[in-house]
Amino acid sequence: MKTKLLFLSSLFLFVSFCERNEHPKSNPNLENETFVHLHFRTEQECLDAQPTDFFINCHSEVTFLENSKAEIMLTDIIWRADYTVVKNKIILTFDNNSEVSGNTMVFQILNGSKLQNTDDRTIWNKKNGESIWN
Repeated sequence: MKTKLLFLSSLFLFVSFCERNEHPKSNPNLENETFVHLHFRTEQECLDAQPTDFFINCHSEVTFLENSKAEIMLTDIIWRADYTVVKNKIILTFDNNSEVSGNTMVFQILNGSKLQNTDDRTIWNKKNGESIWN
């Protein structure tokens, strides 16, 4: 009996100290969620970097819509794409996008509030509220 109890206790300790997987166990509901990648650390840095003759974007963003559609702004154009979720990856497919090589963009789901662009490894954070600076 003591051996069995010792084995079960050891097993419990082993399992409790195992490293947790960073990937979500199930795919998060992405519908109506927006993720942003900031090009500047603060709003003031973005404003200070603006030229006088036009406005450069402070961020890029992707919004996941209904029916597996997405809108993504990389520079000053909003592109429409279809998206699918396969395991821990989100695959955006564009009909024609001059800003995306091969008309495909892939994000790895790090957790419910962070995505990583697999091409350039940038982190995209879930937008909370109306401001991108939150």
